[in-house]
Amino acid sequence: MFNAKLTGKQKAFKQLRKVAPSVVEDLGKGLQTNATEMASMARDFAPKDSGDYSETIKAKEVEDKAGVPIWAVFASWIWPFVEFGTRAGRRGERINQNGRSRKVQRNHPGTSAQPHLWPAYRTIKKRLKGRTTRSLNKAVKKAIKG
Repeated sequence: MFNAKLTGKQKAFKQLRKVAPSVVEDLGKGLQTNATEMASMARDFAPKDSGDYSETIKAKEVEDKAGVPIWAVFASWIWPFVEFGTRAGRRGERINQNGRSRKVQRNHPGTSAQPHLWPAYRTIKKRLKGRTTRSLNKAVKKAIKG
């Protein structure tokens, strides 16, 4: 076995790629499965008023700062407003936001929170972690056997 001081994800993957170049491929398959499963479940949990928003939830492959391909779940820019809701505001009312006072320019009744991304993640978190651990272990074992 090898001992390495890990100070971050990028450094850990850099060291793993030196030992096991196939780790990115093996881990990528597991991460892709995780992301598509998460996106599918979030789509099922999303509000279906018109169906437009739930169709924007998708899994895509992106590269992080170290150039490691990772999978992530993306949704429309309105996802935090849907997930966490919005606060009501009355026209002319003064509110303090981030240490600055400002006037509300319109009436807005606010919207209630309709959580869908975080409940989906919490539901399958254990399965996602297990799949990632198994794919990492598989890649390292494959590298050790040569």
